[in-house]
Amino acid sequence: MTQRNLPKLASRLIAVVLAAEAASCATPAEDRDRDLLAHSESEATGWKGVDLDGQDPLQIAAGREIAEQHCASCHAIDRRSRSPNMDAPPLRDVLAVNDPDRLAYRFIDALRVGHDDMPLFDFDVRSADALIAYLQSISGIAD
Repeated sequence: MTQRNLPKLASRLIAVVLAAEAASCATPAEDRDRDLLAHSESEATGWKGVDLDGQDPLQIAAGREIAEQHCASCHAIDRRSRSPNMDAPPLRDVLAVNDPDRLAYRFIDALRVGHDDMPLFDFDVRSADALIAYLQSISGIAD
Protein backbone atom coordinates (compact mmCIF):
# COMPACT_ATOMS: atom_id res chain seq x y z
CA MET A 1 0.00 0.00 0.00
CA THR A 2 1.35 3.40 -0.90
CA GLN A 3 1.29 6.47 1.29
CA ARG A 4 -0.91 8.15 -1.30
CA ASN A 5 -3.74 5.67 -0.53
CA LEU A 6 -3.57 6.13 3.24
CA PRO A 7 -5.70 9.33 3.39
CA LYS A 8 -8.41 7.63 1.30
CA LEU A 9 -8.36 4.56 3.52
CA ALA A 10 -8.40 6.68 6.69
CA SER A 11 -11.39 8.71 5.51
CA ARG A 12 -13.32 5.52 4.64
CA LEU A 13 -12.50 4.03 8.03
CA ILE A 14 -13.67 7.20 9.80
CA ALA A 15 -16.93 7.16 7.80
CA VAL A 16 -17.59 3.54 8.78
CA VAL A 17 -16.88 4.24 12.45
CA LEU A 18 -19.13 7.31 12.46
CA ALA A 19 -21.96 5.41 10.78
CA ALA A 20 -21.70 2.59 13.32
CA GLU A 21 -21.63 5.07 16.17
CA ALA A 22 -24.72 6.89 14.84
CA ALA A 23 -26.59 3.59 14.52
CA SER A 24 -25.81 2.68 18.11
CA CYS A 25 -27.18 6.00 19.37
CA ALA A 26 -30.77 5.54 18.22
CA THR A 27 -33.35 7.33 20.33
CA PRO A 28 -36.15 5.36 22.01
CA ALA A 29 -38.56 6.69 19.35
CA GLU A 30 -36.28 5.45 16.57
CA ASP A 31 -35.99 2.07 18.29
CA ARG A 32 -39.79 1.93 18.56
CA ASP A 33 -40.21 2.85 14.90
CA ARG A 34 -37.70 0.19 13.85
CA ASP A 35 -39.55 -2.39 15.98
CA LEU A 36 -42.87 -1.45 14.41
CA LEU A 37 -41.47 -1.82 10.93
CA ALA A 38 -40.08 -5.20 11.86
CA HIS A 39 -43.53 -6.37 12.93
CA SER A 40 -45.86 -4.96 10.34
CA GLU A 41 -46.21 -2.31 7.71
CA SER A 42 -49.72 -1.45 8.91
CA GLU A 43 -48.47 -1.05 12.47
CA ALA A 44 -45.78 1.33 11.26
CA THR A 45 -48.34 3.49 9.46
CA GLY A 46 -50.22 4.05 12.69
CA TRP A 47 -53.29 1.88 12.15
CA LYS A 48 -55.07 1.90 15.50
CA GLY A 49 -56.82 -1.45 15.25
CA VAL A 50 -60.45 -2.34 15.27
CA ASP A 51 -62.77 0.01 17.17
CA LEU A 52 -65.53 -2.03 18.73
CA ASP A 53 -67.16 0.60 20.90
CA GLY A 54 -70.84 -0.04 20.36
CA GLN A 55 -70.33 -3.26 18.34
CA ASP A 56 -71.42 -2.03 14.90
CA PRO A 57 -73.87 -4.65 13.55
CA LEU A 58 -73.03 -3.76 9.92
CA GLN A 59 -69.33 -4.29 10.57
CA ILE A 60 -70.03 -7.63 12.25
CA ALA A 61 -72.26 -8.70 9.34
CA ALA A 62 -69.51 -7.78 6.88
CA GLY A 63 -67.08 -9.84 8.97
CA ARG A 64 -69.42 -12.82 8.85
CA GLU A 65 -69.53 -12.56 5.04
CA ILE A 66 -65.73 -12.58 4.95
CA ALA A 67 -65.67 -15.63 7.23
CA GLU A 68 -68.21 -17.40 5.01
CA GLN A 69 -66.14 -16.67 1.88
CA HIS A 70 -62.64 -17.28 3.18
CA CYS A 71 -62.86 -19.44 6.29
CA ALA A 72 -65.94 -21.70 6.26
CA SER A 73 -64.43 -24.44 4.10
CA CYS A 74 -62.12 -25.36 7.01
CA HIS A 75 -63.31 -23.55 10.16
CA ALA A 76 -66.57 -23.48 12.09
CA ILE A 77 -67.68 -19.87 11.77
CA ASP A 78 -70.32 -19.71 14.49
CA ARG A 79 -70.61 -20.27 18.24
CA ARG A 80 -71.55 -23.97 18.20
CA SER A 81 -70.70 -26.00 15.10
CA ARG A 82 -67.65 -28.17 14.42
CA SER A 83 -65.03 -27.26 11.88
CA PRO A 84 -65.28 -29.16 8.57
CA ASN A 85 -61.51 -29.70 8.84
CA MET A 86 -60.96 -31.29 12.23
CA ASP A 87 -57.45 -29.77 12.36
CA ALA A 88 -58.84 -26.25 11.97
CA PRO A 89 -59.95 -24.59 15.19
CA PRO A 90 -63.42 -23.04 15.31
CA LEU A 91 -63.16 -19.30 14.66
CA ARG A 92 -64.80 -18.67 18.04
CA ASP A 93 -61.57 -19.95 19.64
CA VAL A 94 -59.07 -18.03 17.49
CA LEU A 95 -58.94 -14.93 19.66
CA ALA A 96 -58.26 -16.99 22.76
CA VAL A 97 -54.75 -17.56 21.39
CA ASN A 98 -54.29 -14.47 19.16
CA ASP A 99 -54.26 -10.79 19.99
CA PRO A 100 -57.02 -9.17 17.87
CA ASP A 101 -54.87 -6.27 16.68
CA ARG A 102 -51.86 -8.47 15.85
CA LEU A 103 -54.12 -10.83 13.94
CA ALA A 104 -55.64 -7.95 11.98
CA TYR A 105 -52.14 -6.66 11.15
CA ARG A 106 -51.27 -10.07 9.78
CA PHE A 107 -54.39 -10.11 7.61
CA ILE A 108 -53.67 -6.62 6.28
CA ASP A 109 -50.01 -7.29 5.57
CA ALA A 110 -50.64 -10.68 3.91
CA LEU A 111 -48.57 -12.53 6.49
CA ARG A 112 -48.94 -16.20 7.34
CA VAL A 113 -51.62 -16.80 9.97
CA GLY A 114 -51.60 -20.21 11.58
CA HIS A 115 -49.85 -23.03 9.75
CA ASP A 116 -48.37 -23.56 6.29
CA ASP A 117 -51.62 -24.87 4.77
CA MET A 118 -53.40 -21.62 5.60
CA PRO A 119 -53.80 -19.31 2.62
CA LEU A 120 -52.20 -15.87 2.73
CA PHE A 121 -54.77 -13.16 3.32
CA ASP A 122 -54.33 -9.63 2.03
CA PHE A 123 -57.32 -7.76 3.43
CA ASP A 124 -57.74 -4.03 3.46
CA VAL A 125 -58.16 -2.33 6.84
CA ARG A 126 -61.96 -2.35 6.71
CA SER A 127 -62.11 -6.06 5.91
CA ALA A 128 -59.64 -6.92 8.66
CA ASP A 129 -61.58 -4.77 11.14
CA ALA A 130 -64.84 -6.42 10.09
CA LEU A 131 -63.43 -9.95 10.43
CA ILE A 132 -61.96 -9.19 13.85
CA ALA A 133 -65.28 -7.63 14.95
CA TYR A 134 -67.07 -10.78 13.83
CA LEU A 135 -64.56 -13.04 15.61
CA GLN A 136 -65.05 -11.03 18.78
CA SER A 137 -68.83 -11.26 18.45
CA ILE A 138 -68.76 -15.07 18.31
CA SER A 139 -66.01 -15.58 20.87
CA GLY A 140 -67.23 -13.33 23.65
CA ILE A 141 -63.73 -11.82 23.93
CA ALA A 142 -63.68 -8.02 23.96
CA ASP A 143 -60.74 -5.60 23.74
